[in-house]
Amino acid sequence: MVMGHSIDAVLSQQVRGTDAFRMYDAARGFTAPLFLFISGFAFAVVAMRRWNDYAAFGIQARKRIARLFWLLALGYALHFPFFSLNKILHDTSPEQYAMMFQVDILHCLVVTMLMLQGLIALTRTPERFMRVVAASAAGIVFLGPIVWQVDFGTVFSPVLAPYFNQKVPSIFPLFPYAGYLSAGVVTGMLFLRARARGAEAGFLKVLAGTGVAVGLTGLVLDLVPVTLYPPHDFWKVSPSFFLIRIGIIGVITTLFFSLRRVPDWLASNLVILGQNSLLVYTIHLVLVYGSVANDGLMQIIGQQLTPPQTLVAAISVLLLMVTTVRSWNALREGHYWKLRIFEAGFSSSMLYFFLTKPF
Repeated sequence: MVMGHSIDAVLSQQVRGTDAFRMYDAARGFTAPLFLFISGFAFAVVAMRRWNDYAAFGIQARKRIARLFWLLALGYALHFPFFSLNKILHDTSPEQYAMMFQVDILHCLVVTMLMLQGLIALTRTPERFMRVVAASAAGIVFLGPIVWQVDFGTVFSPVLAPYFNQKVPSIFPLFPYAGYLSAGVVTGMLFLRARARGAEAGFLKVLAGTGVAVGLTGLVLDLVPVTLYPPHDFWKVSPSFFLIRIGIIGVITTLFFSLRRVPDWLASNLVILGQNSLLVYTIHLVLVYGSVANDGLMQIIGQQLTPPQTLVAAISVLLLMVTTVRSWNALREGHYWKLRIFEAGFSSSMLYFFLTKPF
């Protein structure tokens, strides 16, 4: 994700027209589905550990929901057109409002998880929950091309419409992207069940075989000359392409599980990046694409670098993220309360300026 965004921000337009870039772009297209799938897998692991509390809507469930709403607010804040509430309310054009309310991957992730939390409380048992999630994922995927024909902007508010399709500005609407996260949830629960029986290796073999079968099914469906759907964007909402992607993701998942030994330096950096994924996500977006408060690499450098220069820039951003999270963790371990006071002061100052700044 970090490398992909960094490359996108500075790679020259001339290179983007080459066959090599198109191949790279096709491979990069797996980043978001993989991220959502893994997030769903992680959701399943956490949910099973705290199932009783989540099912009873206990304190842990309420804390998780509060955190999810905070993440949703952060997602919208990253799209603010101005760093001033007054200017947003009085000087924002309809086009700018549309861009501010567009659904990015963080919005899709949070809203899907909120619905999953609700399903846990409604279904009460892991078995029922898993069946409902699987059915919901199938519905999201196979109804996607039909949902994308509807102009929800005439039905819902500008805040809700982007969650359904791209008739209004939206990058990751729930149809079909919530399907990847839901597939990750089901896979995670099946994996935990197999591991509890000591059948982890067997499950991974089944997952690999299922991934191949599902991917081939999607390919065959795409080759069949008959379609049930109206014309739609194959690369974004086609059920056939979803099956191809999720099949490949299943195979990739088994390959990563087979990596039992990696160099310690790589393992430690991967773990620390994963544990601080929200911090990395927020900082790298602001650094690469800029924000209402600063220019990013896209504004400072622009899309004009050669591939070697772009690779150097992307690696530099990634190394900076590793250095940032390591420094942050060191401060948190050695100066916890000082860091919390700094966080509170910084957040309060930003909120004060946002609320009081006229322009």
